[in-house]
Amino acid sequence: MGEAAAALPVPAQEAAASAPPPWADMETDCLAHVFRRLDLEDLAAAAPLVCRGWRRAAADPSMWRALDLRRDHVARFMPWAPLAAAFARRYGVARFALAGFLRLCVARARGSAEDLALPPLLASPAAELDRISLQCPRLRRLALPQLPAADEARLAELVPRWPLLEHLELDAKPSASFPALAAQLGRHCPRFASLKTSGAVKPEDAAALARSLPGLRSLCLDRSYLPRQELLTILAGCRGLRELSARGCVGFDEGDEEVARRGARIERFDVGESRLIDELQDELAAGDELCDSSYVDVM
Repeated sequence: MGEAAAALPVPAQEAAASAPPPWADMETDCLAHVFRRLDLEDLAAAAPLVCRGWRRAAADPSMWRALDLRRDHVARFMPWAPLAAAFARRYGVARFALAGFLRLCVARARGSAEDLALPPLLASPAAELDRISLQCPRLRRLALPQLPAADEARLAELVPRWPLLEHLELDAKPSASFPALAAQLGRHCPRFASLKTSGAVKPEDAAALARSLPGLRSLCLDRSYLPRQELLTILAGCRGLRELSARGCVGFDEGDEEVARRGARIERFDVGESRLIDELQDELAAGDELCDSSYVDVM
């Protein structure tokens, strides 16, 4: 290679030295195919700075359809994380915030985002949800952290803005507004088929699931307080279920014969490690000396 370059006239050598690298001429579609394997951090703070071609490919809305900000969120989005340092170094951002990065991702998607998962790091979840509902009308999958009580009711009001929604994952079941949320999902999201959440399932919650979402195909209530009667109500009303997971719940026993009989029609039915009463409560109710004076002294 060195001998061949030496044989070239000086102007030709200078032209070769200043020629753009081969990857700069790659078709945008080819670059996009590769960039789909990158993390959001690299799409935002690395690839766009290589050359104009890479910047154009990284800005393609199809790169931003899946926005998973929940995975390893503590390592990725804290002020001392490498991403914050990259934004400070390359864009002059003095104070990195997850909300700002979320807005950047949503803006790059240009309304095409289909999958969004948020971590529990947003200072004002309601404000961000409002913005997401307006800028991401094509969402099919949404995963949210536990919301403040004031924001739970707002979630039900935003559901009509996501008519294509198919899956909703809530780290904590809304306490008072869950029946309204189920009603909105049943009324405005004809493709809705999958719900995952955890919390205390009250009679009105079970009735809302049976009434508003009878065609639900997948339901996960792992580690919930789920009384036997509420579970039976769900099994009787949600006749379209193909998968139901209620592992590690309190309120019914995993060996309950009636529960097993009702769940036999479901392809994947898992209630393992569920029990009628919490073991610690059972021990205390039986007069267990768990908190005797010696225990207190040691503590």
